[in-house]
Amino acid sequence: MPAFLFSMNADFSEQFTKRLAAAREAKGLTQADVAAKLGVTIGCYGHYERGFRRVPVHLLPKLAEVLECSEAELLGAPAPKARRGPPSDWERRIGVIKELPREKQREIRNVVDALLAKAA
Repeated sequence: MPAFLFSMNADFSEQFTKRLAAAREAKGLTQADVAAKLGVTIGCYGHYERGFRRVPVHLLPKLAEVLECSEAELLGAPAPKARRGPPSDWERRIGVIKELPREKQREIRNVVDALLAKAA
């Protein structure tokens, strides 16, 4: 493996383990608390935090839920830029639609799809 890839992976791993421990501590949780909620042993979770083992991808959503953060935050992705100003008319409409029951959302989607098909 080229040296630059190794250092990039090692740096990511080190930063990830630091974020993981910091997120856990910020919530006042012990390693045992997190391990129990994830359904893994304390030793296994401790290995995740120390970088001896990698966190399986399928555990990331549950880990983010337990630590009350996003997967992106755990992975160190840059925070999305904050939007300024009030939501646009379309954003408000979409917000209202999201609150409707699924059946009503489906009806609206069907109408929009039909209109878009005519416009194309």
